[in-house]
Amino acid sequence: MIEQLRNSFMEHRAVALSVLLICLVVIAYAVGRYGAEGETSDEKPAAMTQEQSQDVKELRAQLDISKSNAEALKKRLVEAQAGQRAPTVTYHVTAPTVERAAQVVERQIREDDPTVPRSAREKSDRTVVTPIVKDKDGKALPTDQQKVDVYKINLRKNHRVKVGASVVDGKPLMSVGYEQGRFEALAHFDSSRYKGATFTYNIMEW
Repeated sequence: MIEQLRNSFMEHRAVALSVLLICLVVIAYAVGRYGAEGETSDEKPAAMTQEQSQDVKELRAQLDISKSNAEALKKRLVEAQAGQRAPTVTYHVTAPTVERAAQVVERQIREDDPTVPRSAREKSDRTVVTPIVKDKDGKALPTDQQKVDVYKINLRKNHRVKVGASVVDGKPLMSVGYEQGRFEALAHFDSSRYKGATFTYNIMEW
């Protein structure tokens, strides 16, 4: 009986390994998705000063993100703080200073206060609350022009595992792939064995 099972496995080992690989990918995806959802739902807004929000090292440390994500984020935050990107929504809070207002806003978002606009409370990978006290040239703003910015950040995911199908010369093939940044590799299997691989590199992104 054991010998028969062994022979059957050896005869169809490519199929068995392919099925095992797909199961592992599905499990990894489910675990990763569950973990990401838990992390996002428990994510507390990060209170950062204007200077910290323009520093790649501070962004990486406080938000626990990659260098490439931090560099891209810094660029977007600088643009927003310079007025090059209009806010999605604006609302008002009462506080003696802009720093105190930032603390109020951070608490409201953390507690999911319904008085805060939905766009500021919606789920995202990261949320940053920053009091804006300087203009684009680094000069102090008058008190009546100071404000609190809330940034909702969805990070670029650098690693992806893919499962799909290909058709070559009318023959269906199962495909298992891995993508990191601009690089992607695909392995192709038919019902019995490994048939080949495809490697691609994105030369343009927008």
